[in-house]
Amino acid sequence: MTTEGATASDSPLIKGRNARLYGKSRESCPYAEGTQDRAGWLEGFDGASTPEAEQDAGTVDDVAKG
Repeated sequence: MTTEGATASDSPLIKGRNARLYGKSRESCPYAEGTQDRAGWLEGFDGASTPEAEQDAGTVDDVAKG
């Protein structure tokens, strides 16, 4: 597998986060069980519901900026 031309949005972690934010189920993970891609996707999916993840995604205002 080559990463040439790949972007951050191509990563399984980002794809998992986006799946959660767009209402997909955890079971919709497209990666095979036991793979690093699946682990990354699930990490992104599970972390997407935290306020920190939503702030990173640009969905929560950063009130500390001034």
